[in-house]
Amino acid sequence: MLEKKGRSITGAVVVLLLLSAPVSAQWNGLRVQGQQIVDQKGNNVVLKGFGTGEMYNIEAYMLEWPDGNGGKSRWYYGDSRIHETVAKLAGENVNQQFTSKWEAKMLTDADVATWESWGVNSIRLSINYHWLSPESGVYLDSGWAKIDNFVALCKRHNIGVILCMHAAPGAQNPELMSDTVDGKPHLWTEPAIYQPWTINLWQAIAQRYANETAVVGYDLLDEPLLSEANPSSGGSTVRTFYVQLTAAIRTVDKHHIIFACGTEWCGSTAGMQGLLPPWDNNMVLIFHKYWDKNEVASIQGFLDIRNKHNVPIWNGETGENSNSWAKGMADLLRANNIGWSWWTIKKVNGPAGNAGNNTQPYEITEPAKYGEVLTFVQKFGAGTPPSQSVAASIFLELAANAATSKCKFNSGLITALFGH
Repeated sequence: MLEKKGRSITGAVVVLLLLSAPVSAQWNGLRVQGQQIVDQKGNNVVLKGFGTGEMYNIEAYMLEWPDGNGGKSRWYYGDSRIHETVAKLAGENVNQQFTSKWEAKMLTDADVATWESWGVNSIRLSINYHWLSPESGVYLDSGWAKIDNFVALCKRHNIGVILCMHAAPGAQNPELMSDTVDGKPHLWTEPAIYQPWTINLWQAIAQRYANETAVVGYDLLDEPLLSEANPSSGGSTVRTFYVQLTAAIRTVDKHHIIFACGTEWCGSTAGMQGLLPPWDNNMVLIFHKYWDKNEVASIQGFLDIRNKHNVPIWNGETGENSNSWAKGMADLLRANNIGWSWWTIKKVNGPAGNAGNNTQPYEITEPAKYGEVLTFVQKFGAGTPPSQSVAASIFLELAANAATSKCKFNSGLITALFGH
């Protein structure tokens, strides 16, 4: 690798090395066997854990910011615009302090040890390409450090990590979770630019973690969506791209599980059907389960696909609901040998208008004068901002409040999910 200003520049020689990189002859991590995920001894493993979206890819609602339509044009507070807004209100220096402090307070070794004590065996880590690959073929050392450190913490406490591309180059959907700033999924509308970039990025990730048994596998794209107007469309387009992604990954990594999410926000059998048939013998099909009834009928279509194609299925995102709903979800999936990942671990004050009744394990307390920031952002940048000094104080306090010791703990959710 050529090092320049903290960046790793991938050249043609390096690409050839990646394509021929050796992998270990014996794999001791998780793998697919029929309709199950199994360990090295062939024992069935049901993945149970959380997604960490709030850590490295903040979405507006996690901060109580609006995430919808800003007047006549779409205005998304995805991760990039959130940080741009912090910089606009408090200065770029404060934005950097906020980011560093937020990430440091959000997760510690003690936190991961607590997850282990609950019974967590897997965590879905959200990756935003901006902090890992700001240009095609360019990889930031600071971005690799985020993943390396997270995996090391989880490995220390016997928790596997599913690496998820939550914000792919160009944006894989027209929503804020993909960090789009204009409501367009450029991964699909400008494929010549963004698809090779995404393929190279995933190949670089796979090469780096090819022999890391603490990594469970690769969640290729979070909720790919070509069109909000016709969300079930584009399944064949997504499948074709997934096949290309998988082929690139398999040149450097023969072992890790491929996790694949369908269209329609990954929430329907129609969205999953577009991915069929499976194209790799070590893959899992993903569905996301939100706001429905916890009865077999709600997952029957996914069970039918599992049985017909002899492939595991996984509830890769679920939550934003009551503790009683969480218990029903966990019980239903346990009875059907399906794992789950609750979304997310922490956010500010729970759902809008429902403060004090958080749907995450931890509720982050609003800083003093936080309402001044909310008044500004709720008008999509057209409101009256707080003074720079006040804004700086607010955001640094917000980051400090992300520490688990300062959060309100929703013990009932942990009991609902894990039975204790």
